[in-house]
Amino acid sequence: ITKADLRPDAIVVLFGAIETVEGMIANALWHLLSTPGAWAAVAADRTAIAAAIEESLRLEPAASLVDRYATRAMTIESANVEAGDLVTVSLLGANRDPAVFDNPHEFDLSRTNANQHVTFANGPHACIGAHLARMETSAAINALLDRAPDLSLDPDASSPPAGLIFRKPAAVTVNL
Repeated sequence: ITKADLRPDAIVVLFGAIETVEGMIANALWHLLSTPGAWAAVAADRTAIAAAIEESLRLEPAASLVDRYATRAMTIESANVEAGDLVTVSLLGANRDPAVFDNPHEFDLSRTNANQHVTFANGPHACIGAHLARMETSAAINALLDRAPDLSLDPDASSPPAGLIFRKPAAVTVNL
């Protein structure tokens, strides 16, 4: 393996460690502060932070679209896909599948199957930084709870997550 072989992978890892983790933290914070009772629930029981992170990952993946190449010919619904075709997958859409998730457009801390999301993909394309990203998000939420347990969202200066490929709030402005 040469440096030229490793360069594209190194760029993906470095980029993934910045934009998507930032979005993951911002999305989780926005959901916790914009959902009535959610911030108080994780403040009262820090073990609920893990469930909040999984639910936020399900509802709002920081990277909502991924490209893959088909390894074999197949038909999906009425679309024919040939081996080698580029396929764009909507993680946002998959994570909100009503056949898998009840009330899929709602942030629900008590959702028991939130960890069935595909935000970090599976198999050979699974995100190698998934565990670190979860740890960073947990650390950020815990630090905010330690320093500002009565934190609240300023709805006039905050915005919900948005974006076609990379999704996060433009701002999460809070009241201390």
